Amino acid sequence: MGKTVREIAELMGIPSDDLVKEKQRIRDEIKRQNIEVKKLGNKFVVSDSDVESVVAALKKKSVKESSKKKEDSEELLRLINSLKEENSELRSKNEELSERLIRITSKKNEEIRRLNSKIEKYADDFKEFNDKQLQLNNQQQQLQARILEQTKQLKDSQQKLLDSAEKSSELQDKVDKIKNPKNYLYVSMRNMFDKWQNDVLMTEKD
Repeated sequence: MGKTVREIAELMGIPSDDLVKEKQRIRDEIKRQNIEVKKLGNKFVVSDSDVESVVAALKKKSVKESSKKKEDSEELLRLINSLKEENSELRSKNEELSERLIRITSKKNEEIRRLNSKIEKYADDFKEFNDKQLQLNNQQQQLQARILEQTKQLKDSQQKLLDSAEKSSELQDKVDKIKNPKNYLYVSMRNMFDKWQNDVLMTEKD
């Protein structure tokens, strides 16, 4: 008696979904052990003793593969947990950086508002200073005009005083002359006579 590859797979309790893959594994193991396959009718069979050897080898491999899969699964699980921890740390750092960025941005915006406020105040101060400067310039021009006007008036007054002083001097001379009546009378009559004589001479020439 012997068993076909399919019967060996059924003997091992292979699910029907994995039957194709496991049948290939059985064939590979038969070749690896150089087991003789006999043809029985339309089927190729393996002797029962060789079946036990194939099944034992495949079960041993299955145990190793299961152990390896378990180790891989545990390693994968550890890796997933490590990634979760790193992700949690990164999320925490990201939140911290976001809060820090918000604080920096808020502080920067506050600084910008403070600088803008200073600039506006400087602009207002400059406008006020400029207005005062214009007002001072106008006042200075008005003052210069008044000074020129008062200077002219002062010159006019000085001229009037000089004219008055000159007239006063002439008047004083006349008063001094009058203080000597004889001399004043003599001079007056002499001037009158000279004028009359000149008038007569002029008449005779005509």
